[in-house]
Amino acid sequence: TKGTLLWMLSTKMLPPVGVLMPIYLLAKGMGLLDTRIALIIIYTLINLPIVVWMVYTYFKDIPKDILEAARLDGATLWQEMVRVLLPIAKGGLASTVLLSLILCWNEAFWSLNLTSSNAAPLTALIASYSSPEGLFWAKLSAVSTLACAPILIFGWISQKQLVRGLSFGAVK
Repeated sequence: TKGTLLWMLSTKMLPPVGVLMPIYLLAKGMGLLDTRIALIIIYTLINLPIVVWMVYTYFKDIPKDILEAARLDGATLWQEMVRVLLPIAKGGLASTVLLSLILCWNEAFWSLNLTSSNAAPLTALIASYSSPEGLFWAKLSAVSTLACAPILIFGWISQKQLVRGLSFGAVK
């Protein structure tokens, strides 16, 4: 429904400042402060609504006739999923994975607030070139370029799947 969709998308639009203190205290209480596990849990929970919404949309657009044909051929539920649904939705899954990867890769708020040195990702390194003395523009530019490179390479490699996934439901 529209209400559920708006609720799921609002998790990406609202500022996370209001939940920083409870999550910080939970991570500290469970001994997960400054660990990669805490960041993995946070990034998973942040991106879960958009991933579920996108994957649901891709699977919803698959014609039911294909599943009925697979059932008539004697396919089990597992075979339907692995041999029919996943190959058809491969482009949609690829675009969902890339979007989720980009959203996690660009997330700086949680990594700066929940890590210090042990589990600090690349965003914390980029932020470290901003100091009270000023910005170190050469180092900041070099690190920012290197931070963009893996996403660009992954997007270039999976370009065929992305185009197919992003245009899956466009033409009926």
